[in-house]
Amino acid sequence: MNRNGKKYPCAGAVLRLGAIIVSCSLLACGGGTGLGPGEIQNREDKLRARLPIDWSIYETSDFAGAIALFEKTLEEADAFEGIALGVRNAVKAEAQNGIGWSYIRLQNLTAAAQAFGIATQLDRTNADAWVGWAGVALAQRQYGDVLQYTNQALETDPDLNSATRIDAAGRSLGHDAVDERHVRIMLAEANFQLGRYSAVERPDPNNAAAQVRLVDRDFRYRDPGQLLERISELSLDLQDTVSAG
Repeated sequence: MNRNGKKYPCAGAVLRLGAIIVSCSLLACGGGTGLGPGEIQNREDKLRARLPIDWSIYETSDFAGAIALFEKTLEEADAFEGIALGVRNAVKAEAQNGIGWSYIRLQNLTAAAQAFGIATQLDRTNADAWVGWAGVALAQRQYGDVLQYTNQALETDPDLNSATRIDAAGRSLGHDAVDERHVRIMLAEANFQLGRYSAVERPDPNNAAAQVRLVDRDFRYRDPGQLLERISELSLDLQDTVSAG
């Protein structure tokens, strides 16, 4: 009580009020999700478990159906509360990656490029999305972009193989059979189109002949015509290893 007879809350009451506020914040009282760590983990696992199912539909060659499922996963990723931003973005990136590959199979390169662009923005470590985007760029004759995207993919995963991809729980995210050799040949073709045939003409390790030798150790560069012929042969040979659509 002050000298004017007005009562102030005692120290004990103030402390009790502080304890209530702290407890309320810890329990997400009046705000937040109120979800415990176990429930959050359960939701994250449930969300991640959607992706192998989505990819399994892709593998049946139902690419329109796969797109619909991947889009549903995107919706679920935004709807689930409490999920860590990194997990949410990784799942959304993989869903966009699946949409991109599906649009490649449907020969809609514009839509595929858009999906891969979103995927790599959400998760720059998704090497599979960089490879898909590189394939689209090559088809659109955007050779500078091919170099950028393929190099990003190889820096992220030097031994990439789309057929053997798995998530943290060991569930398959595999599709087609695109591996490091296919990426090297894309690099070779892009370098060739940019006039980077060999270190003979251009003292630069980033040239078409160097990439071909990483796929065919016996290759010896003679001239641009012979180089282009070998790139074409290797492209056809590797095409047979990719799943038929």
